[in-house]
Amino acid sequence: MTAQSLQALYVVVKRANHLREGLRLVVDVSHALVEPAAMEQLQACSESHHLPASIDPMQSECRLRIVAPAEADADAGAGTRAVARARALRLAA
Repeated sequence: MTAQSLQALYVVVKRANHLREGLRLVVDVSHALVEPAAMEQLQACSESHHLPASIDPMQSECRLRIVAPAEADADAGAGTRAVARARALRLAA
């Protein structure tokens, strides 16, 4: 997930948030590849209880819980990506 693709997720979260007052929404990105900037934005929304003003100009309260990738999973994913890159380089050579 990139900071740009996160905008589409915000739209979905906004719609879900407006379905019923007081919902606590869970965004589970535990198995996703999430850029650090996107994770920071998600966590900021979770802490502030608001989506970005560009998505929700009325700034309705939005209770988000973010299920982030575990550090071990992130490290393993980085290792897996490094191995895949090395294989691709060998194939290209």
